[in-house]
Amino acid sequence: MIFTCTMNPSLDYYLEFDGPLISGRPNRSQLEYYEAGGKGINVSIVLNNLGIPSRTLGFVGGFTKDFYISLLAKYEHILPNFTYIDGHTRINVKCIGEVDTDLNAVGPYITHDNMDNLVKKAERLDQGDYFVLAGITQEYLEEETEKMLRNLIACGVKVVLDTNPSLMKEMLADKPFMIKTTPAELAALSGMPAGTKEECVQAALAVRDAGCEHVMILYDDADALFISADGAFESPLTHAEHFINTVGTGDSIVAGFLMNYLRTRDALDSFRFGASCGSATAYSKGLATREKIDAAYSNTEVTKIGG
Repeated sequence: MIFTCTMNPSLDYYLEFDGPLISGRPNRSQLEYYEAGGKGINVSIVLNNLGIPSRTLGFVGGFTKDFYISLLAKYEHILPNFTYIDGHTRINVKCIGEVDTDLNAVGPYITHDNMDNLVKKAERLDQGDYFVLAGITQEYLEEETEKMLRNLIACGVKVVLDTNPSLMKEMLADKPFMIKTTPAELAALSGMPAGTKEECVQAALAVRDAGCEHVMILYDDADALFISADGAFESPLTHAEHFINTVGTGDSIVAGFLMNYLRTRDALDSFRFGASCGSATAYSKGLATREKIDAAYSNTEVTKIGG
């Protein structure tokens, strides 16, 4: 079973405008809608679209809790298993127009008892399960989160991390299954420059040598890099200038990789499938659907670039 964990999920309120936002005056939208947001939630949604069940962990609460969970009810293969808190699940406002603008809230405070509840849920995982921690982890929870992750790895759970560089760095010695990151985060994680693809590869190789089995990098929202025991590989996600969407691209790659790896245990082929999921999201208004993923797969190429 795949478990995704989002430490600070959001109720995303989308407003679409037919022109630029103008500061200092009312701006009237043409379309409004809500989505359940958060990087771990994105992974679960793409897994759902691929027919793979997952359990969603994390913290939700307040007057937004029930509506947030109701938004997930339309996904047949998502099984919510949240920890309920007193604070309100944050609401992020996404203004889509000539230039997209996000207004993101900080989110509620998570108590020790809340975190202890999450830890007890995680203790039910066993060898063969996958645990995906995706999205920012609150700094004051990092120590408890590290302990939870170490216990999971010790029990044979394959841990995938896409979170704070400081937290991922602390976990390297425990040999997580995979880290998904960006150049800026990779530089903080490795202590090495990661401005160019060549620098990213060298920094990712150092991260792998430090203990991580697989390293995946979303480079400039347009290319995916993958470093494993077989070397370093690259796959372009976009083939034209006018792609639609970058939100959830990296989460889609993670979901596709895991879906294929469960079936094949072939990391490189799983990277190719994951890249096709990322490409499908890049050309979609929302997250990738199975139809668009299948269409993208035949055009997805993987090239060895080092190692």
